Amino acid sequence: MVKFEDMLQEIEDIARRMEDKETTLDESLELFNVGVKRSSECMNVLNECKGKASLLVRELEGITKAELDVD
Repeated sequence: MVKFEDMLQEIEDIARRMEDKETTLDESLELFNVGVKRSSECMNVLNECKGKASLLVRELEGITKAELDVD
């Protein structure tokens, strides 16, 4: 599996290549296609992390609430 940071770096590299005046229209379209795919993959990773973080927060809140109920 590709690391999130590596995907971000690839998106940055794609953006730089697309800004290069030597890049043809066809190359730019292909780069854009790859960039959109990588962006989607990054969003999926972020959404997964958000879900995991939400679960951890709820778990922590449950532990904290249980501790308060015991006292």
